[in-house]
Amino acid sequence: MLTVSDRLPEHNLTACVSLGANNASKTINHPSHEGTWRVVFAGPMDFTSISPAEIADEILAGV
Repeated sequence: MLTVSDRLPEHNLTACVSLGANNASKTINHPSHEGTWRVVFAGPMDFTSISPAEIADEILAGV
């Protein structure tokens, strides 16, 4: 399990990066964000009624 300040292993993830319908998701990987901080929120894809856009709304509401 990763904890605070652990390095994120090599990855290719589909991320919710915008609330716009045309550019809501993008693939991110280690080189695309090297040298920057990342917050990775992972939840079950099945059996959930929360969409990535709703999660983004909640995150952006706190900013």
